[in-house]
Amino acid sequence: MKKYLLTLATIFTTAFTLSAQQKLDLKLIKETVETESGYYNDILNIYQTDDPLIRLDDLALVYYGQAFTAEYRGANDKNEEELKNHIATGDHHKAYQTAKKILVYNPVSLNALFYAWRSSEALGKPQSEVNSYVNKYLSLLNMITSYGDGKSSRSPFYVISPDDQEHVLYGMLEITNIIERRLDTSTLCNIIRVEPSGKFSNSNVYMNVSLFLSHTSN
Repeated sequence: MKKYLLTLATIFTTAFTLSAQQKLDLKLIKETVETESGYYNDILNIYQTDDPLIRLDDLALVYYGQAFTAEYRGANDKNEEELKNHIATGDHHKAYQTAKKILVYNPVSLNALFYAWRSSEALGKPQSEVNSYVNKYLSLLNMITSYGDGKSSRSPFYVISPDDQEHVLYGMLEITNIIERRLDTSTLCNIIRVEPSGKFSNSNVYMNVSLFLSHTSN
């Protein structure tokens, strides 16, 4: 994954810039998913159609809202593991089929979107389909990095899957060297010591992983 993300990092960072201006309200998102399912599904449909006018808070609702649905699997998704195996063996057809399977129940899976993009391109699928995966993937990365700057536990990047950390690190921050990782149990942030990059000047990246830690502990 690292090699592919670093290769495409210039695409990501050309399209988006880091701007931690938004306040993330996970409590409100949870309440919306649980008590206003009709509204949540409406926003999800807007996301699925690649509406260019979709708002940042709508993307946050779709992405973080996934963690409060019955379909959320946190870090325990057998299809995600299967997808990684297909990528490792270079089987684009099986990777494509598995990625599409994941996106049915988890439309915000960054792994599935990224490899659906790569495999559909390799298989010569219609450009409109490829562009749809690209648009969703980049939009979600931009959203994640708009609700934090990753420079402290007070303004971390919030992710709903362990693998999403890699997409942020390599795809958005252009990090090329991860030195060590440790979990701060008081803040539920992974503190990832890195070699600074042109997009991220600090030595530590803070990733809040509370959502999937809470899920796996239940």
